[in-house]
Amino acid sequence: MVLDHQAMAIAVRWLHVAAMAMALGGALLVAWLAFRESADRVVIVALRYEQVFWLAAGTLVMTGVGNLGAFGSGLPLPGTGWGSTFMTKLILVAVIVAGSLPRTLVVALAGTPRIRTLRTAYSGTAVGLVTIAGLAIMLAHG
Repeated sequence: MVLDHQAMAIAVRWLHVAAMAMALGGALLVAWLAFRESADRVVIVALRYEQVFWLAAGTLVMTGVGNLGAFGSGLPLPGTGWGSTFMTKLILVAVIVAGSLPRTLVVALAGTPRIRTLRTAYSGTAVGLVTIAGLAIMLAHG
């Protein structure tokens, strides 16, 4: 069987976008619920989201590395405008992932956190992911 590298690259990009959609859509949902429902009700959805988020985050990292492997030699250097936007995106990804660990621990181990904590955590995650998606769009069209 011959591996079609172009088909594989498209599949990896599709999976990357799908994982981002899951992470962002879930964060928006939980943030929206946190402004409408009680903490008890939000935690039920938040616990499921945490599982989805970490699956999506792992998928994003793996497919991101795959995308770099597919395009790496042709990418602009970090000193260029595109390269600095890309570096900003990578740094923000690291910040979101690092900041998500305390969020997950609070939701999973704290019983029922205060609704204000849930609002802040999931709104912050959503804003960070929207920013990353915006940077990705800039990179794709720049």
